[in-house]
Amino acid sequence: MYKKVLVPYDKSDPARHALAEAIDLVKDVPDASVTVLNVVDWHDYNAETFKIASRMSGVLGDSLDMTAIADVGEEAAREETERVAADIADIVAGTDVVDISIVNGSPHDTITAYAAEGNYDCIVMGHRGLGAVRGMLGSVCYSVLHKTNKPVLIVK
Repeated sequence: MYKKVLVPYDKSDPARHALAEAIDLVKDVPDASVTVLNVVDWHDYNAETFKIASRMSGVLGDSLDMTAIADVGEEAAREETERVAADIADIVAGTDVVDISIVNGSPHDTITAYAAEGNYDCIVMGHRGLGAVRGMLGSVCYSVLHKTNKPVLIVK
């Protein structure tokens, strides 16, 4: 029985199916929760290369307003949370077990780290069809499956 389930979500049909399965998986479990994790790859405005390039181009002076940069990140996360909430509203209607988390990073590593740090019992992921080239390189689902020690349910 799984009590704390993580669902990586990329707004695809397989991810929507995975979310529906995750909700069904915990529907009779007391105090269960499902976290919808949307991993985005935003620019890291705190990266040293960004700071150097900004100074060299004259866009920013010697000091960066880190508060303003943090505000931009928070606003982007809030807007993405609203987009995800609207996208999954039909799936989560009538349930109160779902939370949404927006995290910046590479999907492969971020999902695995988030599941480990959050002590999730299970990861429920959507499977995507792969072309020949993409199949050779591997998918996010394949990578997570091999990097995590958590149970992974892959939904088509």
